[in-house]
Amino acid sequence: MNLSKIKQIRMFGIVVGIGMVMGLIWWAVVEYSDISPVREPALEVSQYKEIAKVPVVKMRMHIVKEAETLADIAAQYEIDVDTLRAANENLTDLIHPGDKLLILPKKGVLYTVTEGDTLWRIAKLFDVEVKNILDENEKTESFLKIGEKLFIPGGKPRNVEAASLPASRQISTQFALPSVGEISSPFGLRWGHMHEGIDIANDFGTPVRAALAGKVSYAGWLGGYGYAIKLEHREGYSTLYGHLQRIGVEKGGFVNRGQVIGEMGSTGNSTGPHVHFEVRHNGVLINPTKVLP
Repeated sequence: MNLSKIKQIRMFGIVVGIGMVMGLIWWAVVEYSDISPVREPALEVSQYKEIAKVPVVKMRMHIVKEAETLADIAAQYEIDVDTLRAANENLTDLIHPGDKLLILPKKGVLYTVTEGDTLWRIAKLFDVEVKNILDENEKTESFLKIGEKLFIPGGKPRNVEAASLPASRQISTQFALPSVGEISSPFGLRWGHMHEGIDIANDFGTPVRAALAGKVSYAGWLGGYGYAIKLEHREGYSTLYGHLQRIGVEKGGFVNRGQVIGEMGSTGNSTGPHVHFEVRHNGVLINPTKVLP
C-alpha cells in the first residue's frame, strides 16, 4: 500500500471521528439543558375549529365614504344589496363614513354550517347546485364541519326574497309600522280635500317609531301638522310624522328602523290623539298602506 493511500484512510478516519464527537456533544446539550429543537406548536382543538370557520373565498373590506349608500357600494363591486347584507350581520340601511363592510367576491351569501347540515340540504335551501358550492369553496368532498363558512354563489338571504315579489310588496318587507293603533282616517279624499297620509289613533304618549332607517331632515313645529318629524331614507323615500306631543330626535341626526322618535299627541289641526303618517317617493305622495306590512 503506497503512502498516499495510507494518508487518505487516515483523513477519512479523522473526519468520521470528528463527526461522532460533534454528535455526542449535541446529544449532551439537548439532553441536559433547556435547549430543544424548534418545532411548530401543535394546534389546540379550539384552534382547529377556528380554521374551519374561515371561508375559502377571498373577501375584501370596504370603508364607507361620505354620502355613500348600500346601493352605491354594491354597484361598485358588481354585487347587490342582499349580498352586502348576507356578508355583514345586522347591517341596516343606516351606514356612516368610516364603517367597515365585508365584500363577497360575487353575488351570493355566506352560510355558517350548523348541526345536521349537508351539502344537499344547503343547496336545496338556496336553490343552487351542490357542484357550484363545492367549486366556489374549493372543496373536493362533501364532509362539513359545524361552524364552517360556505360561500353560496347566487344565494339570497333567507329572510330577503324581494326579487320574487311584486314591486309594491318588495317595499312592504322593509317598512315598519310607525305606531300601534287604529287607522282613523285613510289616505285619499276627505271632506272634499286630499288627505295626504293616514292617521293612526291611540292614547296620548303612544310611542311613534321610524318606519325606515334614515336621516332627520326636520324636527319641530310645522303649521297644521303641529309638532312633526321628517325623515329622508334611501332610494328616494321620505316619511312625515305629525301631531306629536313630544319629539325625541334632532335635525341632522340618524335613526334606525323601528327606533322611537317621538310620542303621539294632538298638536296642530287635530281632533284627538293620533299620528299623521305620510310617505313620498322621489317627492311624489304614495298611499302608506301600500308599503306598510
